[in-house]
Amino acid sequence: MDIATVTGAYEGLKVAKEIIGGLLETKIDIEVKAKIIEIQNKLGETQDALFGLREELFKLQEANNKLNKELESIQSWQAKVDQYELSKTNGGAVVYKFKGQPEHFACPSCFNSKQVHILQTNRTFSGKYRCTGCDNEFPIEPKEKLDINVNR
Repeated sequence: MDIATVTGAYEGLKVAKEIIGGLLETKIDIEVKAKIIEIQNKLGETQDALFGLREELFKLQEANNKLNKELESIQSWQAKVDQYELSKTNGGAVVYKFKGQPEHFACPSCFNSKQVHILQTNRTFSGKYRCTGCDNEFPIEPKEKLDINVNR
């Protein structure tokens, strides 16, 4: 064997080694690329999950706000209810009576609809009061009948 053949073989092996090294690097790149694609897919799935969670969080926050408003409304109504008590009047009507001042009565029908309508006197001898909300009348303070004897 001559030196040219050995040098050619060496150079051939050197090139083959470089090609194999290149193939090895290419194989690694393909594996890395595959892993990168896999990671990208997982990141996409994670983003989708986070997007779904964000939407769910938004819905829960809306529901929480709605429930807080409802609770506030219920507490406000309860505070108003606590100022009244169910009472039977001298005229026999069952109405809500204000515990504080000024003394007044509220319509039980409207009260059950979570509305307070103060009963207004009709200024009649019958002593009926009228609800400004539903126009029902209630005998609150009937005047005593005068016993007038015409034959005196």
